[in-house]
Amino acid sequence: MRAPPMGFIETALQMVTLAIPILIGYVAHKLGFLGGDFDSALSKLVINITLPCMILVSVCGRELPPATELLQLLALSAAGYVMAVIVALIAPRLIRAPESGAYSFVIAFGNVGFIGFPVLNAVLGPDAVLYAAIANIPWYILSSSIGVLMISGLPEGGLAKALRASAKRLVSPMLVASLIVLAFALVGINDFGVVGDGLSNVGAFTTPAALLICGSSLANYSAREMLSNWRAYVATALRLVGVPLLLFATLRGFAATPLILSVIVLGQAMPVATNGILYCLMYGMDAKPVMQGMFLSVFASILTIPLMALIV
Repeated sequence: MRAPPMGFIETALQMVTLAIPILIGYVAHKLGFLGGDFDSALSKLVINITLPCMILVSVCGRELPPATELLQLLALSAAGYVMAVIVALIAPRLIRAPESGAYSFVIAFGNVGFIGFPVLNAVLGPDAVLYAAIANIPWYILSSSIGVLMISGLPEGGLAKALRASAKRLVSPMLVASLIVLAFALVGINDFGVVGDGLSNVGAFTTPAALLICGSSLANYSAREMLSNWRAYVATALRLVGVPLLLFATLRGFAATPLILSVIVLGQAMPVATNGILYCLMYGMDAKPVMQGMFLSVFASILTIPLMALIV
């Protein structure tokens, strides 16, 4: 099912190809074509419409793997996120980070949606999108629960109130699309007919739009301010290299196929999730550590993702 693995140079060239729209988005922001309300509206369109379409059509025309393989993928991905969360809770205390929750979020949660799907599609091939949709189900659950608690702490109502709020945040078009894909793959449905063609056309908008928005977002920050915090470098290194290597070493003996391991490890090697900034703003916390981690990780991942792809 998997395309022949790329070498380092090929993967690096794919990352450069993805970096070009990011650069264009950066320039477009500086020229006034992107930014502000337009970025916000376009982000909502991608998250709620085009990315779910991309996820849904990931089963179309594919040779579907056995149900046992998909369930193993889901289980190993969940185990991987648990390990990532454990590292994320310990590491900020070792570096005595003043905003430990923000650094924990940086380490634990990568941008598996906006950046992850386009990158995995480019590096591992179209089959990886189906696997990524299933592997990311634990991300949706943990980022909207533990991820929020990392930043906000327990509310006055205690754990019960936090869990109720997490349940409300949990339901999203991307999660619904991923669950539908899992169900279809388990029962062997891989053809949506003309509907699938229409969804595919909409889903194709995801990659360029997401990368343009990423570039525009980076243009909001001063490079000097984003590069001045040594703790952000440590957290970014753990996000892009440390956690993926831990998962590779731990899970390689359990994965039934190389593609399962590659999707899980590379999925954990993505830049910092932008959700962290939104959560910081929502709960009145300092968002700068998350911004710094996102800024550093987007640029560093152009090199680190090819390195991780070479390893897996």
